[in-house]
Amino acid sequence: MLSTKQFAFEASIVDTCTKHEQAHWKEDGYRACVSMDTGHFVKFGTPWALWPEIATHSYISEYAQSHADALGTPRIAKVIHYFEYQRTMYMVMEAITLMEPPPDLPERTAEAVRWLSGVPAPADHVFGPLGGGIIRHSFFKDYKAPLVFSSIEALERYIEKARPLSSSKLAKKQVEYVSLSGERLMFMQPDMHPSNFGVDEHGNTVLMDFGEIAMLPESFVAYTLLKSHAALAASLGLSRSSNVASMARISSFLWIVADPTFGLDEDGYPKKSIPKR
Repeated sequence: MLSTKQFAFEASIVDTCTKHEQAHWKEDGYRACVSMDTGHFVKFGTPWALWPEIATHSYISEYAQSHADALGTPRIAKVIHYFEYQRTMYMVMEAITLMEPPPDLPERTAEAVRWLSGVPAPADHVFGPLGGGIIRHSFFKDYKAPLVFSSIEALERYIEKARPLSSSKLAKKQVEYVSLSGERLMFMQPDMHPSNFGVDEHGNTVLMDFGEIAMLPESFVAYTLLKSHAALAASLGLSRSSNVASMARISSFLWIVADPTFGLDEDGYPKKSIPKR
């Protein structure tokens, strides 16, 4: 049972977000988030889409708070509250005042990503975003995996399904096998856009937007960083391996294929047909 104060707090959030959506949803670049007069920042959306972000953000934010004195720890907004109302999930965070991006933002970004890559995952987590959900990464069509892969092996089987098809469609040269088993897993921000990093009024580097952050195999991390952040990739011990070259060609095929699931299930095997009665 909600207290009167909490009920009023949630009702105010729902009302503000509803008005924001009604006023702006047709605009280019519309985002389902709003700053509150109470000093909170709220993101909202469908529960299945927002819950992985809430779980990932909450865990990494709490880790940052417990290691605030460690060198390179960025500031991450605290998740204050979250709730669901009429099939919409609301994530309430502290609002952080950002300053004009400083000249050294690229260096700060690299330091924040290095810190993020060293955050350990919970003991019961396999890979991908915490809380479940699909992997969001430029390797996949429309920047999102077509399946919720149950394991690294399932992801490997999916890539292997696409590999011979991409070889025949894009070039005569055979695309090499992509092996992910045994690779390091690390938290990574697949969207390295400068808007996901900033500096607050106290000069702290801020890490933002956990909608795409997930625990990923190092080849996926290398695929993101080697294109435009080669020095950062090198500092993380990543190299331009055959995996990355093969992934680039397979990705080109995935972006043009009509059905990127290839009829597979979350384990990477063909879906079993249900016999008709």
